[in-house]
Amino acid sequence: MTKRWVFVLSGLLAIQLVLIVAVNLTGEDYGAFQAEEKLLSFDEKELDGLRIEDGTVSVMLKKHEDKWRLPESGDFPASQSSVERLLDKLAALEKGWPVAKTRGAARRFKVDEEHFERKLVLLSGEETQATLYVGSSPGFRKVYVRPGDGNEVFAVNFNTWDAEAKADQWIDKDILTLDESDVERVEMPGVTLQREDGKLEVADLGEEEQTNGKESRALLGKLTGLRIESLLGTEAKPEYRQDEPVLEIKMTRKGGEELSYRFSKPDDVAYYVLKRSDLDHYFKVAEYAINPVRETARQQLVQARTEAGSSGPPEDKGDENYEAEAREEAKESDAGEEPAENDGRMT
Repeated sequence: MTKRWVFVLSGLLAIQLVLIVAVNLTGEDYGAFQAEEKLLSFDEKELDGLRIEDGTVSVMLKKHEDKWRLPESGDFPASQSSVERLLDKLAALEKGWPVAKTRGAARRFKVDEEHFERKLVLLSGEETQATLYVGSSPGFRKVYVRPGDGNEVFAVNFNTWDAEAKADQWIDKDILTLDESDVERVEMPGVTLQREDGKLEVADLGEEEQTNGKESRALLGKLTGLRIESLLGTEAKPEYRQDEPVLEIKMTRKGGEELSYRFSKPDDVAYYVLKRSDLDHYFKVAEYAINPVRETARQQLVQARTEAGSSGPPEDKGDENYEAEAREEAKESDAGEEPAENDGRMT
């Protein structure tokens, strides 16, 4: 009996020794670590450069006078919030328990120097503060990463698409937006709007006409809220057909600055090309944003004059007092009605 137990225990000991040797040979060292240790060591206040690569293309972001820009795209303004959001996420990443630390594992998880989904290089001047390789994903909103100064591979909460390597993902798409109250005059084919007593009125109204306040405000909102889809460079190309504009608009701001908008439509594309007089770049603008403007005619912006000669029916007034009253009436109406059933349509 005793010999049999000795034999069994000896066998178990041999198995343990084999396992220990196997783990050591794989090099998967899960040694001591600090659970809350930061993944990357960098001073966000000192950063003035960020390069992102995906193995095919890359984008460079540089900070100048506290503003992030795209030097390879004519120093075009970047979306400040997007860059700062990415840097905040990188600064918040923690190491946790390492998944692996061998060169073979780094290649397998696509976080080595030659095989990666993203490579992020954080710069202060010409000096690299930190490098991060982002690799494959083990699950929803998780990726394998490896800091450039170590061999350990970690699984962290991060979205690869938050670090796109294309310039169009980082541009300030609100570069065209204006404050509506800053616009004094709008000139477009067939109609002109001129600000009078704080409101845009259709110019040259007939005796029986008045401005449709609701429609004129809607038009102004579309023009001042234009967003770009992407940059088309600073070179005027024949395919843009800017010499054959489909729509030209002029807007005058307070102080007298005049902005000219020229929209053209290249062949066989689902977008417009826009050149604004104060900016060097040509822009790609969505059809859905411009088609309603092109379709706006003078008759939509005017209506028959009422006996009181007001600028429109009550619901069309731009008066703040009226808007406040309308909101109160809506609240009272909602409180006294049963909620409507959801018919499944998006609202």
